[in-house]
Amino acid sequence: MNRGFITFIAILILSCNASQKPDANSQLWAYHPKNNQTAFDNACEPLLINYQDFLKGVLAQDTAYSFLAAKNMATLIDSFPGLKLSKDTLLIHNLKQDLENIHAEIEGLLLESSWLEMHKAANMISIHLIHLLGDAGYKHHTIYIFNTTAELQEDGFHWLALTKNNRDPYHPNLKEGVLAQQILQEN
Repeated sequence: MNRGFITFIAILILSCNASQKPDANSQLWAYHPKNNQTAFDNACEPLLINYQDFLKGVLAQDTAYSFLAAKNMATLIDSFPGLKLSKDTLLIHNLKQDLENIHAEIEGLLLESSWLEMHKAANMISIHLIHLLGDAGYKHHTIYIFNTTAELQEDGFHWLALTKNNRDPYHPNLKEGVLAQQILQEN
């Protein structure tokens, strides 16, 4: 009887401590292939190129390069041509909101001076960009999503790339490439 009671208590404690939190990524973005428009995909190309340049600056821990690439991204967002492509006003509203979120994070990043805060801002830019591409049902390139652990960031740091293997921009001391954990189009 005593042994059964102890087993019951142990199972109860373990089940209470088990994480009930759903997959964090499922809360951060979703992929909607029905929203895809080739013209919007094409309009995203310069934004993705500048985002990759931005990550190069983060990896090199070069603030001037990172800031320049971020400013270029903000300029592209300010003049983003793809929002008049759809007749779906809800989709247009969501895409505009996604772009505004990216722009706000870029503005915040440009005010930072510590690499930890810049990494947090870069993480948020990445999440909002993944969210934009998911909302738009982006198909032009396969979008590989990466996540790296970080002591001071509960869900780690995210970034995206157009290749399956990529260097971790948040840990420049790691010279080896990291394999993507997800593909946006399979989410």
